[in-house]
Order: sequence, then C-alpha cells, then structure tokens
Amino acid sequence: MPTQFRNDMQNAQTRPSTQASPGNARMQRTRDIQRVLAGVLVLNVVVAVAKLGYGLYTNSLSMTADGLNSLLDGASNVVGLIGLAVAARPPDPNHPYGHRRFETLTSLAIALFMLLTLFEIVQGSIDRLRHDVTPEVTAISFVVMFSTLVVNIGVTTWERRAAARLSSSILLADARHTGSDVFVTLSVIVGLIAVGLGLTWADVVLALVVAAVIAWSAWKIVREAALSLSDEAVASTEQIEQAARSVAGVRGIHNIRTRGGEGMIWVDLHIQVDPAMHVDQAHDIASDVAASIEAELGETADVTVHIEPADPTHLRPERGYNPEER
Repeated sequence: MPTQFRNDMQNAQTRPSTQASPGNARMQRTRDIQRVLAGVLVLNVVVAVAKLGYGLYTNSLSMTADGLNSLLDGASNVVGLIGLAVAARPPDPNHPYGHRRFETLTSLAIALFMLLTLFEIVQGSIDRLRHDVTPEVTAISFVVMFSTLVVNIGVTTWERRAAARLSSSILLADARHTGSDVFVTLSVIVGLIAVGLGLTWADVVLALVVAAVIAWSAWKIVREAALSLSDEAVASTEQIEQAARSVAGVRGIHNIRTRGGEGMIWVDLHIQVDPAMHVDQAHDIASDVAASIEAELGETADVTVHIEPADPTHLRPERGYNPEER
C-alpha cells in the first residue's frame, strides 16, 4: 500500500529552528493586512465626506456619485476586516484546509458594494434627466476633487504594494476598487470643467462613465473569485515536475494537481522511488520533493507527496481531465 506524506512545515528538520512558525507567520500576515485596511478605511471616510458633502451642497451629480463611491469603499474595508478575522482562524474539524476561502468570499462582497454604487449612480442619472437641475461649480469644487485625487492615487499604490508583499486577494480587490476611483475622480473633474463652460449635460454623461468603470472593475473581481472557488489550477505541472525531478531518488512523477490562490497553494502529486527503498528513505525523498516544490513556487505551499514503487504494476492512471471522455 503506497504511503502518503505531507510537507509539515512546523516539524520539518530542514528548516532553521530560528525561523518563525507558519502559524505565527500567518498571524503576522493577517495583522499586516488589517493595518493596511484600517488605514485605508480612515482615508476613504475622509475623502467620502469631502466629496459627498460638497457634491450635495452644489447639486453636482457626478461629485455626489464619486462621494458615494468613496463611502462604499469604506464600507468594503469594514467587510474586509470582518472577512480577515474569519479567514485567519486556524483549521478545525469542519474546515481542515483552514478558512482562506472566506478571503475570496469577502472579495465578492467588495464587488457587491461596487454594484450597489453602480445602481445608485445610474438611478441618480435618470432622476437628473427627469429634473432640470444645474450644478454649481466653484473653485472649492476643484480643490476638493484634486485633493481627493491625490489621496486616491496614494491609497491605490499603497494597497497594490501591500497586496503583492502579503499575497492578499482582499487587498488586491480593494486596490482595484480604489484604482477605479482615480478614473472616477478624473472624470468628475472633466465634468466640472464642462459644466462650468455651460455644458450642463456633461454632469450626467460623466456620471454614467463612472458607472461603466465601476462595472468593469466589479466584473474582474467576480471573475477571479469564481476561478479561485472553482479550484482552477494555480501553477503549471511542468514547473512542479521539474522541481520534483531535481530531487535525487525520484524515478517517476504523475498525477500533479494544484489549487488555491494568493497566500496559500495546495499541491499533490505521485512520485515513484526504488521499490527496495526503506520507508525512512522514501520519507526523506518525499520531504525533499515538497521543499523543492515550495521553493520553486516562491510562496507558502501545502504539498502532499504520494509515494509509489517504480514498478509499472503500481502505476495509477492519471486523475482529472481526460479529453477522450468528452
């Protein structure tokens, strides 16, 4: 009977004893993400109050829509903080793979907030077409918009860098949402200039442009979340096979599968070794294969290595997609 081995990062003897345990690393990652989201939340609330307040005061539909969008940005930050608290919980009997899927679900919640913003903007545009209201454009309008534009650019850059450093789907989704705010704000500024020149219809048109940008960003978030939840392969089999074959004693590799996403990848594969090899030797090879694959992927990975003797009678057929079965 083949024996299954897993890459136990907590007990691996090949790791230095001074290295932080995976549990502590995950907790630190969660705290770092929470700090970023909390900071972004404060900035989003300040920006939203400025845009929404002055937009309502001057009857500017595009500025009000932009302020509402920023306010929902803050709401999505709150959802992200709640989702992180759940996703960071350790594995339990009901969730043996942990709770990381909740991060992806939270990304979907962010997309939902974006769609709510879209609805509000479209509804406001329809109301404006029914009622002839001329927005007031002042110097303060441009001061508010340019100031918030600088804040949005800074927040987007900060979140994207943090998302890459921490491999966080929540931060990446929120960065894209905030990134859409940059184009929204630029559109509003153009609209204010047009309204100031007497083109009052530009306020409604630019509001609809804002809606289109938000809709596209929401679609991209939903698409990536769907791919993650459907267990799309996240690494090439050739890359994993190359890493496994670099380990001495590996005679064959098959049934390579991957799933997961940012922050954690699950890999399982079968390797063949000398049939006369002792169990402890086979175990060492399995551990080396797991470590080699994790190093090749360049991020945290849970690697399961299934040992088989290098004998054709023990070869199991490939699992997964078979085009001949279609």
